[in-house]
Amino acid sequence: MGQNSWTRTAGDLVSATLDNSRQEVVDNIFRRSAYLAKMMIAGRKKSDSGGATIVRSVEYGTNTTVTSFQGFDVVPIVPQETVTDTQWTWKEIAGNWVVSRREERLNTGKSKIRDLADQKKRSLERSFNQKLNEMLLNPASFAAPDNGGKALTPLSELVSLAAHSVGGITESSNSWWANQRLRSIQTGAATQNGSTVNKELRSFYNTCGQNNDGFPNFGIWTKLAAECYESILDTKVRYGSTEMATLGFNTVMLKGMEVAWDQIVPGTSDNGAALVAYNGSPDEECCYFLNTDYLYLIVDSGTDFVFTPPVKHEPNGQYATSGSLLFMGEHICTNRRAQGLYYGFETVGVVLAS
Repeated sequence: MGQNSWTRTAGDLVSATLDNSRQEVVDNIFRRSAYLAKMMIAGRKKSDSGGATIVRSVEYGTNTTVTSFQGFDVVPIVPQETVTDTQWTWKEIAGNWVVSRREERLNTGKSKIRDLADQKKRSLERSFNQKLNEMLLNPASFAAPDNGGKALTPLSELVSLAAHSVGGITESSNSWWANQRLRSIQTGAATQNGSTVNKELRSFYNTCGQNNDGFPNFGIWTKLAAECYESILDTKVRYGSTEMATLGFNTVMLKGMEVAWDQIVPGTSDNGAALVAYNGSPDEECCYFLNTDYLYLIVDSGTDFVFTPPVKHEPNGQYATSGSLLFMGEHICTNRRAQGLYYGFETVGVVLAS
């Protein structure tokens, strides 16, 4: 049975509405997550295409031929092996919208059909963003966190609490591939001194930059950790960039690092034993110190948050129209030692610095 003119019109309008909003979809998704917003501002979303895996080179050693010399002194000509490759698997995320024929009929007219398509699009965007943010920041907050290895590599693996094999490189046998870690000296204490916490945070910032890879420029922390730090600073607080503020994220500065919070950043269990989802009531707080120069959201150029064309389902006995929002990419790191995780302190009972 052929489509009548109204069905064609409805299908064309829905399709055009979704196709024309591609950049708006990307912007909306990145504006709802402090971490993704910072990645976008820093230019860390990169397009790629082709290949069974994503391959990125990382530098692990120094060139030993560098030396001082005078006149005709010999400068060694020795082959150097200072670079190796990381490999990452392409990951895919999808969600569907659906409009029944009844909904279409109750929303007849060009403006009403566009409104209906916009409403379906916004609902799918919000759900997509929530799931994407969970995958990146706190996979423990939903069941089967890696979905059999199909989910994006989370920040908690790129900057991990314990040794991990990341990007095909085993950390335990390659110390240069380990991120920085610091457990608070006050872990487990009922009362903690805000001045000590502040000193630890500032010292850890220096630790993360001590290998000449640059200093952290962005921190994504648990909500209570960020609030505690701001309270410790009191009147000395320095607020972060106008770029982040324009997107709706109020940030504060720790030395040269902009600090934001997200309510789903995992904390740790008692005495820093393991990462725990915030809906699992962690006992202690966590602070990620990130150098975004080495963090990327790699996106397949042809699957960059794209809507598929609407499909009619009448032949299958369902009188509805549906479509999908698709993403393919991966979350990667090319220098783990420039990243850090400070963990294991409690915000309850903190004695603020005088």
